Amino acid sequence: MKFVVNGDSAARTDPVLLKLIARAHCWFDDLISGRAASMVEIAKREKVGKRYVSRVMRLAFLAPKIVEMIATGRQPPELTAGALAERIDLPLPWTAQEEAVGV
Repeated sequence: MKFVVNGDSAARTDPVLLKLIARAHCWFDDLISGRAASMVEIAKREKVGKRYVSRVMRLAFLAPKIVEMIATGRQPPELTAGALAERIDLPLPWTAQEEAVGV
């Protein structure tokens, strides 16, 4: 939940969202470095479903502008970890991602 006053919100980082993005980068790095052979292997190691790993890993490809906004706590209030991992369909082009998340 984020507190909004007069249409503007105080900048506050979302630790859950930051952790999700960091996890995405770590898992992707595990794949490309060979520390993990597949998303299934990561899912077993982390004791989560493969589908969850797949949804989270796509966050490793977020536009830098979106990551910067999240890191500084300036993301739109509706841009939560749940929305980003499950509900928002993220295209590959960064400008299209920015449109999809309302940046």
